[in-house]
Amino acid sequence: MTPSARTDSARKQQLLELAYAHVLDHGLADMSLRPLAEAIGSSPRVLLFLFGSKDALVQALLARARQDETGMLEAVHAARPEHGLARTGELVWSWLADPGHRKVLTLWVEGYSRSLSGDTGPWAGFAERTIADWLEVFAAAQPPARRDTPAGLAERTLLLSVLRGALLDLLASRDERRTTAAVTAHLRTLEIPADGTPAHRDRSGNGSTGRTDRAARTIAAPRAAVYAALLDREALEAWLPPDGMSGRIERWDPRPGGGFRMILTHLDPAESPAGGPAGGPGKTSAATDVVDVRFTGLVPPERVVQQAVFVSEDPSYAGTMTMTWHLAASGSGSGSGSGEGGTEVTVTATDVPPGIDRADHEAGIASSLAHLASYLEAGR
Repeated sequence: MTPSARTDSARKQQLLELAYAHVLDHGLADMSLRPLAEAIGSSPRVLLFLFGSKDALVQALLARARQDETGMLEAVHAARPEHGLARTGELVWSWLADPGHRKVLTLWVEGYSRSLSGDTGPWAGFAERTIADWLEVFAAAQPPARRDTPAGLAERTLLLSVLRGALLDLLASRDERRTTAAVTAHLRTLEIPADGTPAHRDRSGNGSTGRTDRAARTIAAPRAAVYAALLDREALEAWLPPDGMSGRIERWDPRPGGGFRMILTHLDPAESPAGGPAGGPGKTSAATDVVDVRFTGLVPPERVVQQAVFVSEDPSYAGTMTMTWHLAASGSGSGSGSGEGGTEVTVTATDVPPGIDRADHEAGIASSLAHLASYLEAGR
């Protein structure tokens, strides 16, 4: 490749990424070259020279959107597909339901629907390719003996239909709790073996390991303030412990790859249901939960990703749980009555240990979010 060709290729990729960011916000349906070029600091002539035509640019943008989708599916495929179709469906839904992916999924739906209209232009084949991508990943999660049967094909086709329908519902209504409950109800049917025997249930009655729990709240504070409260030692000790608990942090290191240890103490163990060591409510001791947390993703002021491991001799609390705190700007806040500078905080916990009751866990996350709101809104 000549130096000139390399320069053109680099500039083409740069403009593609800029155009992709633009269409994520504005869509593709009414895209015109001149406004697009002005928005990304280029010109229609340059775009036509690098991409050849408007249709070719649209094709490149659709391919870029599909790249995000296939990247997710490849990650799911690499995450031990032998866990089965239910676990794979849960991982896919966790990605689809993440508020940080709403823009790319809205663009994906636009491309999908245009493809169904019979358009022979740049949209042609987009929906068909997408279906093939998803079914391939779901097939890999099925036992070989079932994968190549009509029943196996019907099973993964139904899962694809449920996830696609729930996604459309979520994008339209933004009701994550309702749509997740519907998806979860279907995934549980996939845990039932062919002989009709119920699948292994955890002691809380919430299904097999690898589940996802969520909670969300809109807080009347700007994203920067919320993000700061997620990475401040004293702030975390004040708001993170849920109702009925106090917290103390050790080994504080707020950077990617760093982390902390938190010791949570039940204020009145006698009022909490037994279930931990020594018959108390705690996971580590009768009255305490000790958790080691590592920061694996810090994107100010949008996202904090943590991996948490509970210190416990009880195997039902074993494993690494991932907690993602996603911060989205909101036009309104709750709790203080302020209508400016709000932040929608969504907490997603994946690979939750089976010993943790789902209802208790989501109530605990909601309690922490309420404390975070009080902590931040008190000074406004």
